[in-house]
Amino acid sequence: MEPTTTETGTDDAGPPSRRAHGSGRTVLVLTALASLVVGGIIGGVIGWQVQKNRVEDDIANIRPIGTITAVSEDAFTVELRTSSGSREFTLSDATVIETAESGTAADLTEGATVLVRSGRSDEGDLQAAEVIVLPSPTPSGG
Repeated sequence: MEPTTTETGTDDAGPPSRRAHGSGRTVLVLTALASLVVGGIIGGVIGWQVQKNRVEDDIANIRPIGTITAVSEDAFTVELRTSSGSREFTLSDATVIETAESGTAADLTEGATVLVRSGRSDEGDLQAAEVIVLPSPTPSGG
């Protein structure tokens, strides 16, 4: 009598066929590799976006240098030298204002050149944390 083959890949005379078992492993390995590639791509895109946002925040809060164009009791506007446009900064009790000596808000006058370290208030306004009033340039004599 001859051995007969069944649908499961076995015959009456021997163990299961290795061919059917091996193709299942191949599919599992390929699925795992595809998952790693897709996960790596997604992780890279997310990491890139996080880093991009961090750099944008750093650039937005870089110490702008410029000339004061307007002053009020609790804010001042600076015409930027490093880029076009101007920015308005609010003042708080925690704002440190420096000159060659200790300064006050009275030192913030139109035409003064300032260096500003800022952050964002809870409302999203640019808030001056530290203002350095630079000395006025003196005309060079000859």
